[in-house]
Amino acid sequence: MKKIALLVSLMFLSFSVSFAQTYKVTFSVDMRIEINQERMASTDKVTVRGNFNDWGETDLTNDGSGVFSAVVDVPAAKLEAGTNKLFFKYFSHGAGIANGGWETLSDNRSAVVTGDKVLPTSFFNGGDYTKVATEVTFNVDMTLPIKTGFNPTSGKVYVAGNFTDWGTSAVEMTDPDGDKVYSVKVSKTSAGADIKSGDLLIYKFIYSVNTPSNGTWESINEGTDYFGGDKNRIYGVVDGANTVTRFWNNKNPNVEIKDGVISFSVDMSVLERLKVYDPANDVLQIRGGFNGWSDTDKERSVMQQDFLRPSNWFLLVQFLKTEVPSTQEYKYYVVLKNPGIWTDGWERPLSMGGGNRTVTFKGLPNQEEPKAYYDDVHPAFIIPEGTSVSIKFRVDMKDAFDPTKIAIPMKAEDKLYWIAEQPLFARIMGWVDKDEMTEFEMKDPDGDKIYEGTLTVKGPAFNAFEYRYGIQRAADNSWKIEEAGFGKNAYRVRYIPQTGPSKFTQPYTAPNDKWTDKADKSDQVESWPAGLSDIRDLENGLPTNYSLEQNYPNPFNPTTTIRFAIPKDEMVSLKVYNVLGQEVSTLVNQNLKAGSYAFDFDASKLTSGVYFYTIQAGKFNETRKMLLLK
Repeated sequence: MKKIALLVSLMFLSFSVSFAQTYKVTFSVDMRIEINQERMASTDKVTVRGNFNDWGETDLTNDGSGVFSAVVDVPAAKLEAGTNKLFFKYFSHGAGIANGGWETLSDNRSAVVTGDKVLPTSFFNGGDYTKVATEVTFNVDMTLPIKTGFNPTSGKVYVAGNFTDWGTSAVEMTDPDGDKVYSVKVSKTSAGADIKSGDLLIYKFIYSVNTPSNGTWESINEGTDYFGGDKNRIYGVVDGANTVTRFWNNKNPNVEIKDGVISFSVDMSVLERLKVYDPANDVLQIRGGFNGWSDTDKERSVMQQDFLRPSNWFLLVQFLKTEVPSTQEYKYYVVLKNPGIWTDGWERPLSMGGGNRTVTFKGLPNQEEPKAYYDDVHPAFIIPEGTSVSIKFRVDMKDAFDPTKIAIPMKAEDKLYWIAEQPLFARIMGWVDKDEMTEFEMKDPDGDKIYEGTLTVKGPAFNAFEYRYGIQRAADNSWKIEEAGFGKNAYRVRYIPQTGPSKFTQPYTAPNDKWTDKADKSDQVESWPAGLSDIRDLENGLPTNYSLEQNYPNPFNPTTTIRFAIPKDEMVSLKVYNVLGQEVSTLVNQNLKAGSYAFDFDASKLTSGVYFYTIQAGKFNETRKMLLLK
């Protein structure tokens, strides 16, 4: 009987030891791709969830490079019975992570655990790596470029990136079977080093008729290592086979391709009134992806002055063999004869928070973009000469003092500056436009980490503030400036409320800002001055305003209708001109009562082309374009 009791005791002891057994398991996940693609910040929380913690959350720690890891006590009793399998997935609290933060792998990750175990580092949503030499196969489908002009007979295709010293040693790709998919295998960098699992390859594809550096580079938005103004592709090398297959520019080639024309127009009257732009000597351009963001193609970049309204500039840009629909990005650009301190002619449109303007190409013979103002500074924003306005800014800097949210936290002795990110505004203020701008310092009078400062603007100027904040460290005078990037709402935008055109609320304190390292600051962006009628009321007119509408239909053949409104009795002239400035028709030349009017224009005796119609009513003068197609 004693033997039986002893046996039972030993069995119970064995079961208890087994039940209480824990293993130290090292989890490690590489989040560098997610950080570089701006789906999360390096300070965002990353955890591991699995059967070992009942699919709860166990925090991982960033090693400073973007690899998060932790040594976790895993109870043996939590492992799958009979197999000792550990099931888990990584989870990110980054705002841009898809699938609610979970990895999008089709199956859970798993590992057999029978003792302490160090799991290989894995890319989030990707494979494992152990830093072994490997080979990467790059494939790019060139069907779309071949449709839109690339000649595979005379042209070549390359891959270039951080492993080729970019264009210097770009690697040529080939298409031996003629299926329009070009390929190449790469195992070493241009410096002769092995490509290893765990490496991040930053790259783009190129096609060219001569050298790769002079070729056509992809314009995609994938990573945050910038080259040529666009974001690059990014790939994390894993153990085993590495095959990267992409469409050129990530665009499926089975798309509709059309020719078309987009008419762009911009009003420079504000800059003329501010005396910073001289239409007689200075040049206005449009630059975008469709002309290589340059003015080398003058016909598709240099804008033309409207002879009837010299403050208006326009350009009809032709698109050939272009995807429909497709997003075209662009900005307006001034070339000053005497730039002085205003050396950056690129606009920072307020409506985009400093980012590029966009238009959807529709493949139409005359697609007309609404008139814009340079930088989106509307005439109603003008601060007249002799007038001064002030705006008080306040920013919560607590996160900048938090070592878990900023690598080198701010200290009380450091300085904080409000940095203008609109070159036009810096010019108006007489400031030299640069990242490390020290003209407007913010202070913390109460010691509560809420910094504040009042900015006074003297006319002639305008009511629009596009900015971010920068910390100058007292220890070494180094800088930490909020992240920005090139996307929409890279900068904050604020306005002083207005009770009417050029009428401003005083005194005024702007809504509180909050320090952030996110490139998108849309939560701290205003779209229009509070209290001021919106742009549609200002431009198209209420019954109390003058207006001239776009003719309809447009394009037309041979008749179209032109509508306008006048708020009081006026002598009205409505005339049509050709591109040479010659009058071709007078539709109205008489006294009219206040109200809205519509007149038909018959162009049956005229030839196809662009025509202008202009209204003169008292001091109101407006001109629009229309296209006759026969």
